[in-house]
Amino acid sequence: MIDLDRMERNIEHWQELVSSHGKKLRPHIKTHKVPEIGLLQEAAGACGIAAAKPTEAEVFYAAGCRDIVLAYPTVGDDKWARMARMAHDAKITVNVDSELEARGLSAAATAGGATVFVQIEIDTGLHRCGFDPTRVDEIEAFARLIGSLPGLELDGITTHRGKSVERLSRMTNEEAGREEGQLLVDLAEALRARGIRIDEVTAGGTVTGRGVAEVDGITEVRAGTYVFNDAMQVALGSAEPEDVAISVLATVVSTRNPGWATVDAGSKTFTSEGRDPVAPAVGVDAKVMRITEEHGMVELGDRVSVEPGQRLRFTPFHACTAVNLSDELVGVRGGVVEKVWPVLARGKRT
Repeated sequence: MIDLDRMERNIEHWQELVSSHGKKLRPHIKTHKVPEIGLLQEAAGACGIAAAKPTEAEVFYAAGCRDIVLAYPTVGDDKWARMARMAHDAKITVNVDSELEARGLSAAATAGGATVFVQIEIDTGLHRCGFDPTRVDEIEAFARLIGSLPGLELDGITTHRGKSVERLSRMTNEEAGREEGQLLVDLAEALRARGIRIDEVTAGGTVTGRGVAEVDGITEVRAGTYVFNDAMQVALGSAEPEDVAISVLATVVSTRNPGWATVDAGSKTFTSEGRDPVAPAVGVDAKVMRITEEHGMVELGDRVSVEPGQRLRFTPFHACTAVNLSDELVGVRGGVVEKVWPVLARGKRT
């Protein structure tokens, strides 16, 4: 279930926040996977969208999105060809960190008579992919390779770090974001001093995006979870409980264990992601403490009593992965169902 008032407030708040610093906001659609919500974000002022996989991008392209970033390494002839096809009438930008990817995109773009924009992926601490920002010679050489390949245009550099590193956990979200942004701006300036044109300098996420937006030289902030938020974002301090727009409506199916109840929502609803994936109930002293595939074991507060058949609402630990398990999002305003959105980009893995 989606609280439409909260979702719309989140969209407006983040757009105003980023725009107030003179930066562009590019929402990552991984959180909602619903084209209509992406179009709402664009209508509010977003410069475009970001997706992870070509199949996700194609769903939003079909809905009318015409500025799409693939914020993920895209490897494979079929994927490169599909990106080139969309690039005929859309700005398609792809994060790259390998010669294989650059050459593959170049060949597909050339064969299709299109131009694909690329941003060089920089690893500022998450260690998933990207160049070490201190290896400026390597990044310069890669940028020059991109500049030599037909069908490609170097658009800039990009990073996503979050706060997964232990040192960063001792910082505020804003401090971590400012450091993340400054690392990328310093690299951009070093590359420009060597004659490399860098137009876009993009960083951030829901946790660090506020700090990234404050950094002079950043051009674009990317964030996804802010549209709904979740229990993880509340725990990380990037959202308040009243900012959470998503909830899972579950039915109590058993109360045989004193002080506990079982609901019909387990890992196939909440997902099992996270070290401590507790899902708190909304408005009731209760929380899902343990899950199996179809069962959610709920610890009840001292004064809480529930009966089989009773419904409880829970805040998912991670909205993005929970949404990807659902066929539909039900939009509610003032207790009345106003929208039912099919999650058209769920399960798109290639």
